[in-house]
Amino acid sequence: MKLFRMGVLNVTPNSFSDGGKFFGPSKIESRLNFLDQFDVIDIGAESTAPMNTSLNHSMEWERWKLVLPYLKNLKAVISVDTYHPETIFKILKYFKDEKLSQKLIWNDVSGKFDDYVVEFLKSGHDYIFSHNLSPQRELAGRHMDYVRPELHLEDYFIDKKHPQIIFDPCLGFSKTYEQNWWILENFAHLTESIGHKRWLLGFSRKSFLRKKYDTLDNEKLDQIHKDELMKAISDYSGELWVRTHRPELI
Repeated sequence: MKLFRMGVLNVTPNSFSDGGKFFGPSKIESRLNFLDQFDVIDIGAESTAPMNTSLNHSMEWERWKLVLPYLKNLKAVISVDTYHPETIFKILKYFKDEKLSQKLIWNDVSGKFDDYVVEFLKSGHDYIFSHNLSPQRELAGRHMDYVRPELHLEDYFIDKKHPQIIFDPCLGFSKTYEQNWWILENFAHLTESIGHKRWLLGFSRKSFLRKKYDTLDNEKLDQIHKDELMKAISDYSGELWVRTHRPELI
């Protein structure tokens, strides 16, 4: 297995996982400098937790402006966690204008494989295709309104295989408690049946993890996440990107 550690920076005041802990220029810089020792830094400027109000692109971009000046000195791959195409294409332009050499990833939780995605793939950068059953991009944060009794992950992913694409079952999105755990318990078999070798797992501090272990303590939850991750990937042999709030534990 080839494993990449993806640390998280939430440039949000209302993140479900860290409560706006890194919202502010000095906190952003400090967090980025710490995460630069890992493989990937996943940066998001909007919380897609169902209890939060969705942002439009302009509001999201104002938060991204706080981050851009700090990207120039980083070595890690930059993952842009957004479902707004306007945001990712502005960042692509920024990378080109500033001659930044880092690899870029579009971490798109929308679940929409549309013309924007096709255009982005022409850039040569990687794209994360997520399982989200919301019918429109702008409804990506309302994913729990579109839960289905059957997952049918094979049908969802199998025709999207492409060397630049990383598949994400998107744990916590459009899924019941039982469906999230089924994916983890059957991860190796699921990936083998779909036949793609690039996957992402991101369930650090997710509510279904909190529910099973009945804890709100992030320190305890981060250790539990590590243990559950190791169990889930014990028989997996492909390329794995692990999105986590504590990459130092992996």
